[in-house]
Amino acid sequence: MYVPEIDFLTFEDLPGILRINAASSCSWPEEVIRSDLKQDSDSETTYIGAFATTAEAPLLGYAVLGREKRSGLLMALVVDEVYRRKGIGRQLLAAISDCAVYLNFRRIKLKVRKSNSGAIALYTQMSFVGETVRRGYYSNGEDAIIMSASLPLKLSTRP
Repeated sequence: MYVPEIDFLTFEDLPGILRINAASSCSWPEEVIRSDLKQDSDSETTYIGAFATTAEAPLLGYAVLGREKRSGLLMALVVDEVYRRKGIGRQLLAAISDCAVYLNFRRIKLKVRKSNSGAIALYTQMSFVGETVRRGYYSNGEDAIIMSASLPLKLSTRP
């Protein structure tokens, strides 16, 4: 397992976020990310990043926490393709869990592509449970699985 440095992201981290976002299958518009990261933004989103521990400290991945009613909403979890399957996603989820608990959320929800078996396995390991399916949610018509978990997240002992 790779142990990155986890920290909140700021506007200065925009190039790294955009680099990773561009390679994502569900990339966000640059304007949305820019707006979220502005200092005077009214956005209720929190960006958390995983950085390499080298002097250059490149961004390896990031997660975005939002709000949906009284629950936290994991809006994005993206890890640079080169660094996937090294535990970075799990560490970002743990940081998001800590942040959500601090914000007094009791639950966290997310939507994941039905075909994204790797992400579903990670979320299941972190105690997320499938609640329902939203048919045709994604622009290509793919279904989304809506999952949720109680906070704080716990590493599940289920296989």
